[in-house]
Amino acid sequence: MAGGDLGSDDTGGKPVAEPTGNPADADREGRQWQWVAVIAVPLALILIELSRRVGRGLLDQGLPMVLPWPPLLARWDPHTGWGTPLAVICVLVGLLLQRRAAVLPWRRLLFAGWLLSLAWMMSLTLIDGFPAGWDALRTPNEYLHDLPRIGDPLVFLRTFTDYIAFSPTVDGDTVWTTHVAAHPPLATLVFWVLDQVGLGGWFWAGVLCVLASSLVAVGLPITLRELDAPDAARRMVPFAALLPGAVWMAVSADGLFAGVAVGGLAMACRGARRHRVGSSLAGGLLLGAALYLNYGLVLFGLTVLVTVALTARRAGLRSVLLPWVVCVVGVLLVTGALFALGFNWFTGLAQLRIRYYQQTAADRPFSYFVWANLAAWLIAWTPLLAYAVVRAVGVLVADRKAAGSQNRVVALVALSGVSAALVADLSAMSKAETERIWLTFGAVAYAGLALLRGRGAALGLVLCAGWAIMVNSLLGIGW
Repeated sequence: MAGGDLGSDDTGGKPVAEPTGNPADADREGRQWQWVAVIAVPLALILIELSRRVGRGLLDQGLPMVLPWPPLLARWDPHTGWGTPLAVICVLVGLLLQRRAAVLPWRRLLFAGWLLSLAWMMSLTLIDGFPAGWDALRTPNEYLHDLPRIGDPLVFLRTFTDYIAFSPTVDGDTVWTTHVAAHPPLATLVFWVLDQVGLGGWFWAGVLCVLASSLVAVGLPITLRELDAPDAARRMVPFAALLPGAVWMAVSADGLFAGVAVGGLAMACRGARRHRVGSSLAGGLLLGAALYLNYGLVLFGLTVLVTVALTARRAGLRSVLLPWVVCVVGVLLVTGALFALGFNWFTGLAQLRIRYYQQTAADRPFSYFVWANLAAWLIAWTPLLAYAVVRAVGVLVADRKAAGSQNRVVALVALSGVSAALVADLSAMSKAETERIWLTFGAVAYAGLALLRGRGAALGLVLCAGWAIMVNSLLGIGW
């Protein structure tokens, strides 16, 4: 099995027996924690409504938070479109896929999930119409705006940090536009390269974002499978295909970032489990690239550390040491190359912090956003995320002795995403817009829904997807 190919179906299309320890322990865990998890859902709804009311009050007081519908960067705009019936069809297909997930050959299941993910994201964008739902990258604050300024990419990298923050010598005419300044230069260079190969403009940029975002639908199940949670991985496929966060992922660069990070994690875990040096190196290169796409993805390292610990616990540290060292080498190759070409990640982050408080962030009170950020995150990933988080905590508390159980693997992975979001929240560099900037952390935390089984899983899938359709249909999303 360790030497098998990524696409091989080593289960023969049959459910894998789950080493969960004593069934009585699992039953006891369900009785003790499930009711707490259920209560967490209405509490999440209360938090969302409270954040809306308090945010509305702050706007009425004249606070310029630039949030028409707090806590989201959105506006109230009930609407339907071509994508509405398509999205409903995607949900029905997702339910069918869920019913077959335990018996379909792995490659076929994964491919079906990926195709469904593409259809799901396309349908959500088409609820807003075309091109209205597709051209978010065309605004003056986005990456495409500054592409004409890049003549020589090497000069761009060497001078990038000079134009992040406003200063006496860098004014509004020469400073980078909002999203270019807010991210390391690799994010902008990705779209520049696309333009240079003849695929410029908002349409092809959106296509790239959709394709990259869809890697999450593949990467999450693969990660769980490579961490010895094959049954959970199969249960994850339909949930990952119908990600509620896709409302913000489809034509958003942040969806691209999530796809790169989660895809890198999947490759790194594959390399560690199967001793594939090529996979480990590819995973490291993708994880290194993620650091230079989004500063905040340094916190994704918490999830990576959890997966390192899980693979080491399963096979022994000596067995997985080389694959993970190779992965680190991949990260260092990206870091060293960009540093040699003139970009200093730490200087960029320091300049970003200055720019951040030169603009809207200065008018966004931390006392509100430190908790309203979580409400925005729950809107993006549905209140059922609160259920999954509580269930995950319950697994860790009640399943302490079953260190290798699939439930415990899922719980640890999911809670690593929650931990990353909480650290980002306390940094005061995430005041609002967490529905978008925490997409990667949300995707990892969403893995906790793989703890659902049977009718509960079917209900959860419908509620999550239905929530996403509702949010997309009631609000005009700013991304």
